[in-house]
Amino acid sequence: MSSSDSIDAPSDIPEQPEHLAVVDPAIEEAVDGVTNRFGAEGLEQMIAYAEQSLTAARAALDELGDTDD
Repeated sequence: MSSSDSIDAPSDIPEQPEHLAVVDPAIEEAVDGVTNRFGAEGLEQMIAYAEQSLTAARAALDELGDTDD
C-alpha cells in the first residue's frame, strides 16, 4: 500500500484534553445507557443538554471566582 492509499483521520476532529483520557465508568454507563435506549437521536439530545449544563456550570464557577473575600 502506498502512502497515498493510507487513511488519515479527519482534520476536523478536535484534540481531546489530556485530563479526559480516562473516562469515569459512571459517565460511560450513562452515555451507553442513553445510546442503547434512545439511539443516536437520544445521544444527540443528551449532548445538547450536557452542553447547556456545562455552560451553566462554567458560569457558576466564574461567579464564584468573582467574589471578593
